[in-house]
Amino acid sequence: MEVLWWILVVILFVAGFAGLLIPVLPDAPLLFVGFLVYHFLIDSDALNWPFWVAAVIVMAVAFLVDYVASGVAARTYGGSRLSVLAAVAGAIIFPFILGPVGILVGPLVAVVIVELIQRKSWQEALRVGWGTLVGFLGGLFFKGLLMFGILIWFVILAV
Repeated sequence: MEVLWWILVVILFVAGFAGLLIPVLPDAPLLFVGFLVYHFLIDSDALNWPFWVAAVIVMAVAFLVDYVASGVAARTYGGSRLSVLAAVAGAIIFPFILGPVGILVGPLVAVVIVELIQRKSWQEALRVGWGTLVGFLGGLFFKGLLMFGILIWFVILAV
């Protein structure tokens, strides 16, 4: 039975990292659920309290990065508050239209459209769109590093 639990843990970890690119999958929460499955169904002694504190912090920071990175970048590059909402909407909607490429293209296109509707020039709209994309990719990279770090710590403790 333990093998089945390990398979579930690995599936949750893979789905968590896939969630970095697929917006409908919660990335860090899936990783956290994998830790919980391991703790409650495989070995309740391996993961110590410093690990759990770090795992909760990583999950909270990953959640904040989702909402802050693109928004901060959009605002830094001169975007409006609507641009921040457009970036989030683009990241959610466009992957269903364009597949995985939509996660990159969606926020950029949505922000450019919103900025053009607000009567900004093409250059300004593209600059804000580019800033949103840079912020999104930076946040994605940062979240991936956090998740990879806590996963390495898990492997050290569990294996």
